[in-house]
Amino acid sequence: MLDQRTLNAAQKGCAQRAIAIFTLLAEEMSKTLILHIGHYKTGTTALQVFFHQHLEFLSKAGVDYPDVWMHNSKHSAFAFSLLRAAGVGKLMYDYSDPTKPEKMWGDLFKAVLESEQPNVLISSEEFMRIGQFPRAREALQKILENRPEGIKVKAVAYLREPGAHLHSWYNQLIKMRFRVADINRAVNGDIEEIHYNYERALGPWIEMLGAENVSIRPYVKDPANPAALHEDFVEYLGTNLPPDLLKIEKDPNPRMDDRVVELVRLMQNMELGKNTINAVRKQALDYIDMQDRQIVRRGEGMTEARVRARQGLEWLETQSGSHINTEAFMQNLPQPASQQQVDQDLMLGFVFSEFLHLRQRINRSNFSALEKRIEELEQKLK
Repeated sequence: MLDQRTLNAAQKGCAQRAIAIFTLLAEEMSKTLILHIGHYKTGTTALQVFFHQHLEFLSKAGVDYPDVWMHNSKHSAFAFSLLRAAGVGKLMYDYSDPTKPEKMWGDLFKAVLESEQPNVLISSEEFMRIGQFPRAREALQKILENRPEGIKVKAVAYLREPGAHLHSWYNQLIKMRFRVADINRAVNGDIEEIHYNYERALGPWIEMLGAENVSIRPYVKDPANPAALHEDFVEYLGTNLPPDLLKIEKDPNPRMDDRVVELVRLMQNMELGKNTINAVRKQALDYIDMQDRQIVRRGEGMTEARVRARQGLEWLETQSGSHINTEAFMQNLPQPASQQQVDQDLMLGFVFSEFLHLRQRINRSNFSALEKRIEELEQKLK
């Protein structure tokens, strides 16, 4: 017969096992909402298109990419609704949907609970703007605090070096036809702080979700492996990219050639027509492409010149009649022009060539015949 101590121990052991079983079951029944929050210019559009095109692959990995409030493969409405409610005036794509954020996020939580997959992924780079506006952040925090039980929330973000990101975003603003100042002044107004201060961008997310639930990853771009970013993201999801998905289509959001950015910016700020801007941009790109094909790889010829110049100075140093300070001369060997100077010269060449073509067209014009026709019309009108 069991004594009371043994019986109590057995009962205690059963209770502990029961708690462990209930905890395990609760974990199995819980759902995880994964928010891919950007950053801008880190391949978000490419990833979103990939997610939308390969739902079956994601499903096999236990991930659902739902169509709830989705547009163009993105879930930006969830961020836009928060920003709009916070009084933010500048929203991409002229977003004006009056639906309250509580309604949208309620729809999302419902989709998470009803999903057949343990993980639900939504994606929008617009989420990154939440850090710029405290009211939007406060509204999201309240929504997350009141979410249904059984839903965990995690976030994943990609970052590139601040300098590279800043110039890429400046390029993007001009490509989207925003009127902006030059980059030195744009950082004081046209470009929000989240584009160069990553604490401002990600701090609110870490505060809301906890550092352990926010994965911050370096943007991966490998010309030799277009699928590098996709491979990294699916690795975060706990799986691998199969061989048949390694071939990635061309970038759906290609960067505008930096060499025409300032030309396009100036034309847009002059409020020239869209057709005029597009025509001039195409002419500039055609001109640059032609020059690129003709120019020897930058620095290649100059490298040889530096070697020969150094050899010449070393020879000169051996000559008894030379009074040249060859050491000082060695400090000023031939060197290639900076890429910035090459690009400036290239654009100057384009503008000058356009000016000459315009001058030639004007010179070929038969203004005397035009003046005669105007005089004849004037006579008929009298």
